[in-house]
Amino acid sequence: MRPTAFAPPPVLTLGAIAAFLIAATLVLDLVDSRRTELDYAIRQIEQHDRMLAEHVARSFDSIEVLLDEMRLTLQDNGRWQHWSSAAGHQYLKERLTRSLPQIRHLIIFDAGGNQRHTSFAEAPPPINVADRPYFRQLADGAERARYGPYIGRNSNRPTYAVARRLTQGRDRFAGALMIAIEPEYFEQFCHTTRPYEEFEAAIVNGEGRIIAFCRSLASAANRPAGGAGTDFRQVLAGGEFSGRAIPGKRSVVTGDGFVLASEPVPGYADLRVVSSTPKDILVQGWRKHALRTLGLSLLGLAALLGAALLIRRQFRQLSALAGELRKSHETLEARVHEATHELQIRRAEAERLAESKSRFFAAASHDLRQPLHALQLFLGDLARLAETPEQKVLVQRIDTATRAMTSQLRSLLDISRLDMANIVPERVALEIAALFEQLATTYQPSAETAGVRLLFRPRAATVDTDPALLARLLGNLIDNAIKFSPGGRVLVCARWRANAVRIEVRDNGRGIPRDQQQAIYDEFYQIGNSARDPGAGLGLGLAIAHRIARLLGANLSLRSDTGAGTSFAVTLPSRSGTRQAPAAPPAEPRLVLIGEPGDFAARARRWGYGIAIADTVAAAWRLLDGGQGIPVIVCGAACRLPADALALLRQHPGVVISPADCDMPDLGAYHLREPVKPARLRALLRSLH
Repeated sequence: MRPTAFAPPPVLTLGAIAAFLIAATLVLDLVDSRRTELDYAIRQIEQHDRMLAEHVARSFDSIEVLLDEMRLTLQDNGRWQHWSSAAGHQYLKERLTRSLPQIRHLIIFDAGGNQRHTSFAEAPPPINVADRPYFRQLADGAERARYGPYIGRNSNRPTYAVARRLTQGRDRFAGALMIAIEPEYFEQFCHTTRPYEEFEAAIVNGEGRIIAFCRSLASAANRPAGGAGTDFRQVLAGGEFSGRAIPGKRSVVTGDGFVLASEPVPGYADLRVVSSTPKDILVQGWRKHALRTLGLSLLGLAALLGAALLIRRQFRQLSALAGELRKSHETLEARVHEATHELQIRRAEAERLAESKSRFFAAASHDLRQPLHALQLFLGDLARLAETPEQKVLVQRIDTATRAMTSQLRSLLDISRLDMANIVPERVALEIAALFEQLATTYQPSAETAGVRLLFRPRAATVDTDPALLARLLGNLIDNAIKFSPGGRVLVCARWRANAVRIEVRDNGRGIPRDQQQAIYDEFYQIGNSARDPGAGLGLGLAIAHRIARLLGANLSLRSDTGAGTSFAVTLPSRSGTRQAPAAPPAEPRLVLIGEPGDFAARARRWGYGIAIADTVAAAWRLLDGGQGIPVIVCGAACRLPADALALLRQHPGVVISPADCDMPDLGAYHLREPVKPARLRALLRSLH
């Protein structure tokens, strides 16, 4: 039988349509991927600017604390005006430590603006700053002032000044204490953290004048002119944004060739960080990807065109073999479909992994930790306002959820740091008895809450290890044992081995099946938590413990059977074979709280402070006269301090915490307004202790 003849389809037309559709899809994909790449790069720039702004804020906070402390010392002493040049130079030089590299000079001026004492010379040059705006502000009654940038008369270099008013007698103006800030400190920090070589950033004042400038690492010929004191809009991005207003809030502006970002400095309304980055640099990865994609697409289109011509020729010449051609076409279609399906699976998997990674780093960034901290502060205020039992129960549930979220975030950050960061253990001589005492203090409350009997059996042994990492490793094992032994018993003991100490954490829980004893060290793996109960954590405790053990060079082993409990063991090399008596614990600093403590008492205990609460100022006098202590006064709605409280602070220096809306005069370096930054409060307490 002769095969049925048929007319060949318009292959070239169909090929042209297919090529057009493929090209259109490719163009849309490239446009979308370029937008995604640019958005991701802008987020990186915003995170860098936010980090730089926070670094600037912390640096200025340290300067403010140093100035307030020195002002109180100078005013209480009252003899600085009669110091010799050598004595004044020595005092300022001692206060200019390496821990504050952002400071260039410390200078004291008298009431006439004459330079009296400096940190850089015993016999400073005769300079008068009565014409400086910051000095005039202090002479007119201002307690503090900031000014700059300007060219310092001592260094002939760009300078930014932070000053305090010095008084004598009844608030009579006696002079000024000034710190000259080193702009190069901030420029060096920016150079070490910059995301791109062509990245430029500047710290500017409220008028848009550059205080510190982080220039591009491109060739010198391409570097912009200008520097400190210049309007940043004339310097950054080659002046592309010169016609725009100075941004007052966090913003990102995209121009023709550059992206300009602005980030306010927290706590300093007149300072901000601005940066510019060429758009070409932000999408250079996309450009390489686009070239590769276009090249592959052209090859694919050429192959498709050749196949179309070949098919057309075969249709014309081999019309008698229509069946074979149809079969070949079906086979080719199946292969294309299979390859396309496999490509889609791989692409979906790659997108899922990239999305998971981005979601993790976004959750672990400062944008997540800062709202969590604010939520805890707001929760403390809400707890004080709760009156009815229903409200208190609801506040307790919110507090439990917040603590669980904070713990889970910390676990995610720990596992990320252990995987990616170059952590070097700080090995010291650690006594097992002291370590067990610390662990008992930390985990006895949670064990009692779970109805678990937690026992410790220490040994007089010393090991060379990192105390913080080992405490975290054992703490994860103890916490895991408490969770899976409700109503049971957990034993933590130490045993001697040949040139080693073996620390065991045993429980009498339900045990771990043998087929799952290797999988428990994997991230997010939990036995019996298929529903992912948030209260049971994320399943990262044992994964963190396993990584810490590898980091310390310790051997982590497991022995368990279903229904027979579990025993984890950590083996560490001992420092010596002789037994040593445990060292006496350091004296615990004590805080005397006056007023409504709120959640401050619990936070201070976590920092290692003993707490004594005084109902009245007279009771606080008795507590402080009986031994050393630091008074902490929490002002209430009255927003004022009685005379006896002021007398107490003069005798026993302490911290005053007042609401933000209180019209209370500034009481010095240790007067804080809510919301209080925990890091700053902790630094103040350490300096007083």
